[in-house]
Amino acid sequence: MPMIVDLHNHAERSRNTDLRLEDYVQEARRLRVAVAITEHNRLYDRGGVVNGVLVLPGIEILNDYGDFLVFGAPEDCVAYREIFALIDYVHRCGGAIIAAHPFAGYGVCRAVDPGTADQIIARVDAVEVLNGRASADDCEKARRLAMAHGKPGVGGSDAHHGGEMFRMGTRFERRIESVSDLVREIRLGRCEAIRVGGREI
Repeated sequence: MPMIVDLHNHAERSRNTDLRLEDYVQEARRLRVAVAITEHNRLYDRGGVVNGVLVLPGIEILNDYGDFLVFGAPEDCVAYREIFALIDYVHRCGGAIIAAHPFAGYGVCRAVDPGTADQIIARVDAVEVLNGRASADDCEKARRLAMAHGKPGVGGSDAHHGGEMFRMGTRFERRIESVSDLVREIRLGRCEAIRVGGREI
């Protein structure tokens, strides 16, 4: 049964946010979707079903090579500052790593030269092609990048404040019940980026 997960959000353990888990849970229940909380350089410490909503803990790693979403690896992965060592460690842990908003903010295509960016994209598991804080042009460039490398595209709102929640999401072909399910489906590419309230772009 298909399922929608918003894969990129921030709550009380990230800077520059006024959102709490309870805010996400309330809105996710209304929309009948699941939510991932991806704190900056910290693994969110709550997960599982919260008031009927699946909450998936992850990390948004901020380093010199760009911003990356990680699921299924311990918080100590943040210590791996060299990007290929980080990718290898996440994979050894059985996790998945996603290039977040590659053309916006401090995304990989803004952080490093094009050749290095291509090498990194070739090694990650997916590309965030819909990001709630990125422009339509940046999202389109991200989608073309993912297609060029044969990577699945995922979506996340990157919410920090009220009004930013559940703009974007990821539709999975199969039901997700745990982080391990999430990692498996991302790595198998059985997912697509969507606008949560509407059509794909």
